[in-house]
Amino acid sequence: MISDTNLTGVSHKEKEPKNISREDFSETADIIEIGRLPEIAPGVEGYLEKIEKEDYFLSDQVVDDQTGQPLVTSIQPQKPKIILPLTLTEYNLGLKESIENSWRWLAEWSKRLIKMLESQVGFKSE
Repeated sequence: MISDTNLTGVSHKEKEPKNISREDFSETADIIEIGRLPEIAPGVEGYLEKIEKEDYFLSDQVVDDQTGQPLVTSIQPQKPKIILPLTLTEYNLGLKESIENSWRWLAEWSKRLIKMLESQVGFKSE
């Protein structure tokens, strides 16, 4: 149903837009520079380099005064052995499959892990 009864005139959607001048959009903003390093005083610069070069590890464990138990222990890097979900023969067969096959994707993912972690990766026993 047409809501406008005047079919010969221009409808409200097709009216000419108002003339908008540039002055209506004359808002301005301050320009802020990003990416510059802050200025460092000469005496502080040498101190910062000294701190960056030193390793800050606790020589002794921090012990609770009341209980005598250690509060913080140093973290030892862990290198767990990763067993892949396929055998060596399945891996070699998977690399020869077409790209649409899921065995190929599993073999490629395993290949990536082998390259990244080298000696930590092993195959499932046959």
